[in-house]
Amino acid sequence: MAVVCLSMAGPALAHRHRDSRGAAPAGEFSYYLLSLSWSPTFCARSPASEECRGPTRHGFVVHGLWPQRERGRLEYCGARERVPARVAQGVLDLMPARKLVFHEWKAHGSCSGLRPEAYFDLLRRAAQRVAIPRSFANARLAQSASPLRVEGDFMRANPALPTRGLFAVCSRGPDAQLTEVRICMDRGLAPRMCSASALAGRCRAPLIRVPAAR
Repeated sequence: MAVVCLSMAGPALAHRHRDSRGAAPAGEFSYYLLSLSWSPTFCARSPASEECRGPTRHGFVVHGLWPQRERGRLEYCGARERVPARVAQGVLDLMPARKLVFHEWKAHGSCSGLRPEAYFDLLRRAAQRVAIPRSFANARLAQSASPLRVEGDFMRANPALPTRGLFAVCSRGPDAQLTEVRICMDRGLAPRMCSASALAGRCRAPLIRVPAAR
């Protein structure tokens, strides 16, 4: 699959992490949620972020791999290990900003029960299992679509995904825009249905704007 890269820094991280937190020991969770962010929406809000500078055109980019419980996800489980420099360097093709790498480890990887090397290897393998639909692979023109169409495009491109195995996320307000697509996988990275608590973040707007790739 061709998944483009993502970077975030400073306050820009906040609007991509609005779901509820739940404290629990690392490794005690049910499944993973792979988050792919629609970079043009993010960059319209945070143009100074590293992700948004330079000539590279980004569409869907890897945001993170989040351990989930059946009721809520885990965050900030107390990372005692730091991400080694060589590991951070090795994932820059997916996350070309070290601040994002360190943040994802602290916020989510720390809850996986894995060491940094294993966590980021798992993140890469999860991303490689998802095909980006053609309708978004070269989206150089802005478009409007229903969340159901976005989800349907992903389902057709990834026929192994079960019903309710993924969902679109959008911004709030009258000018709702696509922000992410989230895909649920079991701990072995096989597709599975998302829990009701995860689906609570599903976009409810009838129609959303999909900004063009930069």
